[in-house]
Formats: sequence, C-alpha cells, structure tokens
Amino acid sequence: MSKILLINPQFNIPRANYDGSLSMGIFCLATYLDQKGIEVKIIDCARQHQYLDLIKKELPNIKFVGISVMTTQLQSALNISKLIKKYNKKIIIIWGGFHPTLFPKTTIAHPLIDVAVIGEGEETLWEIINKKGKNLESIKGIAFKKKNKTIITPERQLLKMEDLPTPRWKLIPLDIVNNLSKIPIHTSRGCPHNCTFCVNAITKNRWRARSPEQVINDIKSAISGPCKEKKHIVFWDENFFVDKNRAKIITQEIINNNINIYWSASIRSSYFNNKFINNNFLELMKKSGCNLLSIGAESGSIKILEKIKKNTTPEEIIYSAKQCIKYNIDPIYSFMAGLPGETWQDIKKTLCLINDLTKINQRVKIIGPQTFRPYPGSPLFEECVSMGLHLPLSLEEWSKSMSGELNYLDSRQFPWLKKPNTIESLDVIVRLGANPLKYALGLEVKANKILKFLFIFLCRARWKLKFFHWPIEYILAKKFISKSTPAD
Repeated sequence: MSKILLINPQFNIPRANYDGSLSMGIFCLATYLDQKGIEVKIIDCARQHQYLDLIKKELPNIKFVGISVMTTQLQSALNISKLIKKYNKKIIIIWGGFHPTLFPKTTIAHPLIDVAVIGEGEETLWEIINKKGKNLESIKGIAFKKKNKTIITPERQLLKMEDLPTPRWKLIPLDIVNNLSKIPIHTSRGCPHNCTFCVNAITKNRWRARSPEQVINDIKSAISGPCKEKKHIVFWDENFFVDKNRAKIITQEIINNNINIYWSASIRSSYFNNKFINNNFLELMKKSGCNLLSIGAESGSIKILEKIKKNTTPEEIIYSAKQCIKYNIDPIYSFMAGLPGETWQDIKKTLCLINDLTKINQRVKIIGPQTFRPYPGSPLFEECVSMGLHLPLSLEEWSKSMSGELNYLDSRQFPWLKKPNTIESLDVIVRLGANPLKYALGLEVKANKILKFLFIFLCRARWKLKFFHWPIEYILAKKFISKSTPAD
C-alpha cells in the first residue's frame, strides 16, 4: 500500500484561534485518498506542536508528501520541503492549494518542488500516487519540470460533490479533534455569483453540492465519531444557500432527525427577501439550531459594490442584520478596502455602514475592512497591473515580501494606495474597536496580555473618535509581532 504525508504548513504569524479549527483542504484530500486505499498521515503545523519532529518521524516510511500552501504559508512550506529533500531527494514533493493554483509557473520553477497541483487536488493527487510519480504528462491539472522545461497539463474538470465519500474523522489527529471548537462540514464548493475580487470567479469554481441526504449523513457521522462531544457545526461552504429548496430540506431534516446541534453558514445579504430567506424560513432555521450567519458585505459605497459586481446594496445589508437579530441569529459581516479607484469618501461610507450595523444590536459582529487582495486572472488584477503593481517573480521573493504579513501581499506594494498603513490598519482598528469588548478580547495573534489590552484600548478609542490616520501603534505592534514570530 502506498503512503502519503499531507502537511498544512505554519502561517507567517501564528494565531491563537487556529487551535480550535482544522485544515479542510487537507481533510478532504485525506478522506478521498483513504477511500482509494492510500495510507494517509496528516500533520498540521498550524495546530500541532513539535510538528518538525512529527514530520521527521514519518519520513522513513513515505514516498510522497503533499503540502497545501497559501501565500502566507510560503516560508514554512519551503523550510519543510528543504527538510524533506535533505533527508531523501527521492521523496516526491507535491504542492497544492491557492498559491500553486494561482502561480503554477513560479511554484514549479523552485528546485525543491516536483509537482504543483492546479485547482482541486483529490483526483490529481490520487493519479500521481497511482502512477508512482511517473508519466505525469497524462495527468490533468498539474505543473512539473521535464528536462529543465516547465510543462503545464490541460485543466482538470471539477469534481462532483456527490461522488465524494463521507468525511473520515479517524484521519484527523486526536490532539486536533479534541481542541475543535466547531465541526466543519463541506456541503458544497464554489459559487454561482461573479464578484470580480473573488478567487472562485477567477478559477471558475462553479457551485456544486452534496444532496440533503448526504449532508445529514455527514453530520451524523461527525457527531457520532471523535467529535461526539461537539455541538456546533459550521457549514464550510462559500455559499450554503444557493439552492433554496436544498437548504430548506437540510434544515427540516435536522429537525426531523432530532439532531441536537447549533450551526452556522455563509449567505448573501441579497437573499433576505420575501421569496427567499423570509420570516418562515428564518423561523425554521432557528428551530433547527442556526445561531450564526456570515455575510460578505464588502463595502458601503454603491460605486464600489457595482465595481466588484456584488449585486447588493447597503439597504439590503442593513435589512439582513435586522432580520437575523429578529430571530436571535448572530450576523457577522466582512468588509474590504483599498481597491483601485476607491477614494477615502468611499471608505468613509463603508465605515458609516459598519457603524450603522453595530448600532442595530451588539450581536452584530464585524470583520475588516480587510485590505483588498488582487488575484491574477481578473479584470481588477489587470487594472492593478496597469497602475504599477509588480508581483514577486520567485518563491523566495514571495516569501521575503510576505515576512511578517498576516494577509496575501503587503499593501505597501500597491501603487494606488497613498496611505497603505492607514488602509491596512482599518481591519484591526474596526475589528477591535467596533465589536463588543468580549469579542475583541479574542484577538487572534499570540501576544503578551498586557500589550493586548493596551492595543485594544487604543483601537476602541480610535473607533469612538472615528480617527484612523497615522496608525503608529498598529505599525509598532506589527513589527513587534513579526520579530517575535518563531521560525520553523
């Protein structure tokens, strides 16, 4: 039997709340390969202590290593790859995830990487292992090197969600399962909408879903296995409510099967209307255990909402919040800022909308405004390039540019931003200042408690005064956290 080691690398800046979650990408890959008869070992560097020792322990027994890489994980992924190749050059290292998908040429150009997976990895990884890492030309959706030449094979079709097996929780290390605060369940992938900033629109990740029967079985499997002590399910979908009838059947079946859980999901604010998420549906959702909904609001400016093709309005966002609160469901809204063409007046409209949302009820939570992230392959990205954006040309350059960064790309690299530190600091100032104190105290980054309290106090003062310029304390805190972050 073949064996593969699946690794989720450490992030640039470790966050305290990673301990209560897990890497869904790695979990999905492990489940699929396990069904195919491949022996799988998972190591999650973001959540497991002494992960380098765990990796070293597995190296004598494996021929393949799959590493899931986001841009903020690059340095750790490179360090791990170097460790593996130093031990045995014949071990085949396969990188997958968002960074190799968006930047396959610069990824596969690195000598430590044998194969880069583009897009979904389940079938691709299985074929690589099944063919023992040979005859790669016949495998769709990968990049690899042959005689110093980069080869990118044809695009692979998206998986059918109903063909995927029920998640196999036995594959997740117990120390991760025991620390889970919520149980993630994947009921669908992709999104039918065309928001120009979204990676799903760029990768053409159309919406695909598991049947209501499969979803109920997935829930039952999770809460009867290692997660039987957990009561909170999070539907880990980009958009759980695309199909109204499917969502309603799942909700009703949770009730019919007497499944005693709380659950949360993502939804669009424009779905809240008399024909879709109406009073009757919200009442049913609450009865089934829904207690939180995540909503991508993005901006309070009509101009920006139209620019990104969000197809929603600030009025719909406000209405969705009032409806959620009416049925004792906590809404969480995410925002962005720093888009090309966005003025400070546009940002002020976003901040005003956030202020209006928080006045509805203290149960309304805010994430962001996070700095806009330009992904290659979209009209927005081309606009950024035309304004002078230059991306790193190698993984080493990427890694260096990401040092000490929480998010994809440093806002100081964006030529259209006159005050990048101010834009970048909005995420922290608003998240810690506009939200209730208890929520703010759950600050993700690991740091000294006294310094945390002081920083939160300054953010709350800034929010109360609505003063966002010259964020000196944010710049200092960022430098301090970056310097105190341990290397692999």
